[in-house]
Amino acid sequence: MNKSQLKPCLLALLDQEIEVALAAARTAQESAAHEGNKPENQYDTLSLEAAYLAHGQSERILALQQERIQIARWVVPLFGNGEEEDAPLALGTLVGLEPADSLGSTTADRRRWFWLTPVGGRTLSLEGETVQLLSISAPLAKRLLSLGLEDELLLGSGRWRIVVLS
Repeated sequence: MNKSQLKPCLLALLDQEIEVALAAARTAQESAAHEGNKPENQYDTLSLEAAYLAHGQSERILALQQERIQIARWVVPLFGNGEEEDAPLALGTLVGLEPADSLGSTTADRRRWFWLTPVGGRTLSLEGETVQLLSISAPLAKRLLSLGLEDELLLGSGRWRIVVLS
């Protein structure tokens, strides 16, 4: 997997989310202003509810645009100069977790990929692999950031080996 392709994939995903939110905001605005949704009495709140929904969508659009700007400006660090052998994991690291108890068997099928990024809560697919984005404030990311390359992570009832893709 080529880590350099992750940032453009994330930017494209954010662009899609922004477009969907824009379309939802337009629909809510049209509904709020539609002639058939004018209140007939004080208890008829359909127009008001649509206006609240449009406002919420506009706030969502703003938050997505801010995330996109943050990611576009973010310079993803590349590792691989040999100095990080004993260093803890850092923002920008693509971390693979594989079961530590599977001796001699292939663990690539059971490996789970996580990318430590400024924004999280999304999943990317790249070259047939699924990569979960973890913001550095996520509990798992906080645990990973305290570990080095040779460490193992105790998670649930199992131990996981850390694999880093530079």
